[in-house]
Amino acid sequence: MRTHVFIVSDDTFPSHLQYLFAGTGVFNQKRRIWLDEHIGLLSDIKRVRVGDLVIFYIEATKKVKGGFYGVFKIADQNPLVFHVPGQNGFQPSLGMKLIYRTLLEPYEVYTDGVPEWEALDKLPVYATEIQWSLIYRKLKGKRGCTPLLPWESQRLINMIRNKNQGNPIANAQFTGGFDWDITNRKIITTQTRHSYLYSTNYNFNILRSICDLQGEGKAYEVHLQLYFTENIEINPNLNPIVGNNLIWFGNEVTCGVGMQKIDILTICQSNDRKEYRLIELKYKPVQPGVVEQLEYYVNWASQNSGKHLESSSNWNLQPIIVAPELNSKFKKSGQKTKRWQKIVDRFNEYNGKNISLPILYFEFIVECGESISFQRINY
Repeated sequence: MRTHVFIVSDDTFPSHLQYLFAGTGVFNQKRRIWLDEHIGLLSDIKRVRVGDLVIFYIEATKKVKGGFYGVFKIADQNPLVFHVPGQNGFQPSLGMKLIYRTLLEPYEVYTDGVPEWEALDKLPVYATEIQWSLIYRKLKGKRGCTPLLPWESQRLINMIRNKNQGNPIANAQFTGGFDWDITNRKIITTQTRHSYLYSTNYNFNILRSICDLQGEGKAYEVHLQLYFTENIEINPNLNPIVGNNLIWFGNEVTCGVGMQKIDILTICQSNDRKEYRLIELKYKPVQPGVVEQLEYYVNWASQNSGKHLESSSNWNLQPIIVAPELNSKFKKSGQKTKRWQKIVDRFNEYNGKNISLPILYFEFIVECGESISFQRINY
């Protein structure tokens, strides 16, 4: 089960509860304006799927006691994520612009939240029980939709349950509404639920955008990440990369206080075997240096080193590189250029350490606005 944490404030939380939606937006400090587009935020929220769980996080300030409140779930509607630009982004009476949104339903809603200090600052018995995803997000700031790893999600939901003695005020069958009691800092129920009557349009061709950026020689790694979050579990052509029998996936998974990020992390489950796929996306042809990134991710994850992914070891950690096609001259049968040989040598040097499964390497070609094809390259 996947859980996403959305940031709210005392000013916006009532509207989220009354109209049952979650959203993200960003203020450009340099230009002093609210943005109408942001590919990073869109790639984050495009991760959500029907039935995923949502917890709201009120950030603590000098005047506001922060905390985590829930639990809601992503509603079944089309489009699942929609775009609300311009002045409409401030509706309904938000005070800030939320440009990407998704609708919610009650799941297991509790009146009291878990205080921020209790969830993030109070040290558990074991370091592996710390909510690292949320701590890293807080250190970094900015992005408003954070994926929780499965065990982090379960611990946080259990904290909310325990805070309320296991007595929710609403479940999935509840047809009433919700509001925010700011004085007592509680979610409360109301007799009627507000209908979300605002625009729910979405129209963005990510492949066309990637093609245009390729033609201009500009970076598009975040756009490629958006293609993955939009299509994982939907387009089976991604399965050779992301794996089969997915139980979880996330993007921009922060691994360490240095703020290194795994572009795409997936967890696959087949019988008793769990596999972690650590996917590095590139907008330029592959270089030997990418292996150092993968090695850092593996060490952060492995139970033999960083211990951040449960039961992860050299037999179920799968590093993967996805990059645009190399010029064909590097791959002609029998031809070993110095550049390609350096890449192969670096791959094999890493594989020889036996700290994970051998590196998988994929190349892609984009047909402008139409399709993208991936091919596994044997080396």
